[in-house]
Amino acid sequence: MPVTGRELWLAVLLVVIGLMAWWLLPTPDIDPGPRTTAERRPDYVVEGLRAITLDAAGLPERRLDASRLRHYPDDGSSELDDPVLLVHGEEAPDLRARSARAWINKRGDEILLEEDVWLQRAATSESAPIELRTSELLVLPEVDYAETARFVEIERERDRITSTEGMRAWLGETTRIQLFGRARAALTPDS
Repeated sequence: MPVTGRELWLAVLLVVIGLMAWWLLPTPDIDPGPRTTAERRPDYVVEGLRAITLDAAGLPERRLDASRLRHYPDDGSSELDDPVLLVHGEEAPDLRARSARAWINKRGDEILLEEDVWLQRAATSESAPIELRTSELLVLPEVDYAETARFVEIERERDRITSTEGMRAWLGETTRIQLFGRARAALTPDS
C-alpha cells in the first residue's frame, strides 16, 4: 500500500509534535550534591565590647567584656570572641567566667562558653574561691547554674576534683556540684 503525500505530511507533523512535547517535558531534578544554605550573616558587629547591667538599686549586677560581638537577626543570638563575664551577687559570691568563644541566646539568660573555659566563684566566709576548667560550659546566670558534659577540673585551694563526663553545678549562696562519669578527688584536710 503506497503512502500518499497527505499521510506522509500527517506522520511528519505527529513526529514533530511528539518531539516538541518530549522537549518541553520537565527534566528530573539532578541532585548536584549537598546544597549549601545561605551563609549566616550578622546584622551588626561590635569591636571592644563592654556591657554593664544594673540591679534595681543601680548597682552593677553583670559585666560582660569581649573583643568582638556578632549579633544574628534570624534568632536574635550573639556570638562573642574572648568573652569575660562577671556576675555580682547581692547575697551570693561573685562569679567570673572567661573562654575563647561564647554564644548568648536572645534573652541573655543562656550562655554557652566554648574553648579554654575558666569559671571562678569568689571566696565566702565559709569557703575559699572555687575554680573550674573545661572545654565547654553552659551557664544560666539568672539561676546561678552551670553544666557541661565534657571533662572538668575543679580546684579549691589544695583540693582537686576531676570528672570525665562533666558535671552540674548550682553556684548560689550554697554551692552544690553533681559529677558524671569517672570522678577523682584529691582532698587535703584542714590543718
